[in-house]
Amino acid sequence: MPVYEQLHYRYEYRFFSNARPELQRCFFTDILTHPRLPLGIRQEFFEQGNDTGLHKHEDFYAFYIVRSGSGVHLINDHPYAITRGNVYVLSPGTVHAYRNYCQLVIDAFYFQPEVFRADELLALHSLSGFWRLFIVPEQLKQPEVREEAIDHHLHLSPEKQAEIEQKIAEIHSEYITLTPDAVVLTRSQFFRMLIHLARWQNEQAEVKGCAPQAIAQTDTQQKMGLAGILRFCEENYHEPLNVPQLAARMFLSPSRFSEIFSHEVGMSPAAYIKQLRLERVQTLLRTTVLSTTNIAHQVGFRDSAQLARVFRSTFHLTPTAYRRNFRIQ
Repeated sequence: MPVYEQLHYRYEYRFFSNARPELQRCFFTDILTHPRLPLGIRQEFFEQGNDTGLHKHEDFYAFYIVRSGSGVHLINDHPYAITRGNVYVLSPGTVHAYRNYCQLVIDAFYFQPEVFRADELLALHSLSGFWRLFIVPEQLKQPEVREEAIDHHLHLSPEKQAEIEQKIAEIHSEYITLTPDAVVLTRSQFFRMLIHLARWQNEQAEVKGCAPQAIAQTDTQQKMGLAGILRFCEENYHEPLNVPQLAARMFLSPSRFSEIFSHEVGMSPAAYIKQLRLERVQTLLRTTVLSTTNIAHQVGFRDSAQLARVFRSTFHLTPTAYRRNFRIQ
């Protein structure tokens, strides 16, 4: 298997490609590197395809914010379904690939701890929400790891997504300037963004119990109402949800609701609910001995056959194989 190595200012990439070129259409902007900061920035585009091939992060952390689209991020052999609003961090030594992607756009920040001052690192270390942004699949088989420490996805609401995209634009504008003040601002802005996201990660569990409210339909209010719909879906994905039911909560027609939802979230309501169900299926397969029939009923699938069909089409392995590979003993 050929190995291609490329060095970008203390960042080493090893690309192990067994993907067929005709199965993928994707490209990366050139990674931006800075002579005074151990921080790289890149936007990744995956138009349509099945497999990018594996990449290995040798000596740096990778911080990802999914801007749009959907796909499966295979991280140390563990498949994670991702879509707009997902935020997570990978550690050095991670091997990963993108699969079954469609119009996937990701903002990526590659960094080493030296980008932060000692007091900034101490502040990050003190935030449990920061550590919960990390995906560490090799821990999945360790008995001492609790279930709540396994699923690290942060799902940004549409308004939080817009806020983060603004912060990213501000980081970019300073990053490309080589003046000493821009270096200080870039590091500070990146640090502040991580702090905000770590706090939101903690808040996400707290707001899940909040009842969504129907709101009048200005653009801003629609996004606020949609945030409530997303919370409602996260709390009730196991129920037989449908578009008319969800649209009624925002006082919209089903067609208008679907249009707004797909534009803001990057996938249809049905696809979003399916993803929530599959995430729960993965957790139950890893952490329980429940049969696939019981799991199917718990998460809202009609039966184990439907669960298996959807699971395999998304992750390219059966629920049984997934449990065998990732079950916490």
